[in-house]
Amino acid sequence: MTTRLTEFFGIEHPILSAPMALISGGRLAAAVTSSGGLGLIGGGYGDSDWLQREFALADGERVGCGFITWSLARKPELLDETLERQPATIMLSFGDLQPFAEQIRAAGVPLIAQVQTLDHARQALDAGAEILAAQGGEAGGHGMTVRSTFTLVPDVVDLAAERAPETLVLAAGGVADGRGLAAALVLGAD
Repeated sequence: MTTRLTEFFGIEHPILSAPMALISGGRLAAAVTSSGGLGLIGGGYGDSDWLQREFALADGERVGCGFITWSLARKPELLDETLERQPATIMLSFGDLQPFAEQIRAAGVPLIAQVQTLDHARQALDAGAEILAAQGGEAGGHGMTVRSTFTLVPDVVDLAAERAPETLVLAAGGVADGRGLAAALVLGAD
């Protein structure tokens, strides 16, 4: 299956694993990548030893990494350490992307911004994110006031198409099988 996402990352399937904080480790990320998607290590709350170990467990597979942005602000050196590894992408979640966006772009690494609202999506576009991950309340219950994934995705797709058509949009939360993937694609997700 070919989508803008598969072409962007050179992957076989339009699937990225979520970088769940301290849960999505190197083995899981490597398994997703070796299966034709793109795996992301969950850097989450920021622990250098954990990140080093998990990148080693990825065993040389091409993987990305995600951080909780407000936590990364407490240990910005973790971004330096991660960018030195030339990850496939960096995903930032739950905070201001602006302090990190330029450094990520300068390293030539695509920035994914997890967004839960249209305001978050606007801020991510302003920060220059190449990819928006439209995350609904089904994604681990984060932000229980957040809309459902399948009502949020088409609105984020429309906003991105209007403001920055080259920006990719992912559906995050509640996509667990082929039907969910098909529904996300029909709603305009990449």
